[in-house]
Amino acid sequence: MPAMIFQVLRLLDEEHVPFVVMRTRENGLTIVATTIGKRVEIFVDEDDIVDVSVFTGNEDVVLGLDAVRSAISDGDS
Repeated sequence: MPAMIFQVLRLLDEEHVPFVVMRTRENGLTIVATTIGKRVEIFVDEDDIVDVSVFTGNEDVVLGLDAVRSAISDGDS
């Protein structure tokens, strides 16, 4: 059986979900997959353990530097 990272990537490919793979920790990879209204962060470590976080919301576009400040602040936009 292939390593878990390849199983996850294959599943995303089969479902036609766009994703980006990043090395955010020393012992594993993070995959960020996006669909309409949802971002899924999948962490796969060297022991083939998978953790998943799902973020949902709207896709409203706001413009300007104030929007950036609001997006990265503790408060909602």
